[in-house]
Amino acid sequence: MKITKIVNNNIVTSADEHGMEIIVMGRGLGFGQKPGFDIPDNKIEKIFRLSSQKDNQKLIDIIEDIPLEHIHAADQVISYAKSMFGDKLKDTIYLSLIDHINCAIERQKNNLLFQNPLLWEIKQYYPSEFQVATQSLNILKKTLGISFPVDEAGFIALHFITSEYDTEMQVTFDIPRLIDEILHIIDKHYPEGFSKDSIHFERFITHLKFFAARVLQSKQIPDDGDFLFRSMIREQYKQSYECAVDIKSFIENMHHIPLSEEELIYLSVHIKRITMK
Repeated sequence: MKITKIVNNNIVTSADEHGMEIIVMGRGLGFGQKPGFDIPDNKIEKIFRLSSQKDNQKLIDIIEDIPLEHIHAADQVISYAKSMFGDKLKDTIYLSLIDHINCAIERQKNNLLFQNPLLWEIKQYYPSEFQVATQSLNILKKTLGISFPVDEAGFIALHFITSEYDTEMQVTFDIPRLIDEILHIIDKHYPEGFSKDSIHFERFITHLKFFAARVLQSKQIPDDGDFLFRSMIREQYKQSYECAVDIKSFIENMHHIPLSEEELIYLSVHIKRITMK
């Protein structure tokens, strides 16, 4: 494997067996070297293979000025997360989380602590991501000797969520807020309450996470023309349909996003399931 470009003393680029660009990292790997020189196998610590040339270049731009120890620590976190989430994590996790962890390390060193305004919502609606993020703090402590507050687990979890749902970070921030707003509307329609420990509620929260991501990115399920099914839901699930209509009105008034009838019907069905006695 030969060097194609020197990024810094510890990072170079090369090409794999298919001619695709790869990023090769190792202490002193680029020091005193030139393009065309062989890369010693015993110096290679990590090879990054992202899915596109564009993402490769973004990653190079990000890690070019980040200390090697910080990249190693972030990579351990990502490797652990990938072992837990598998293919659900997109390559973008490298672009966002390496940079975030580096910034978090610098903030911690300078005693600049940020509160996470969504910590409760993240714990409630994304327990798996939060659990992995909490373990990530243990990885960072073991690797770097730095202890982070629990708020940082919430921030790291947001990066996992953004990668899983393939959204922008602002959309990821808005999803739990929208879920809160929807549940508040349902509570008003059903003052007698409903079980939040049932499998139907768990499925509803899963539906809401994808629903909110679709709505906030204008990627809603289109109407399919099944008028008979819609009429049946409106007639047989009157209370849940009225509740869904209120949710539709709220979204259109507050977020200025029109809601499709198909999304409205799916909401009605889920609301009916969680409120059945």
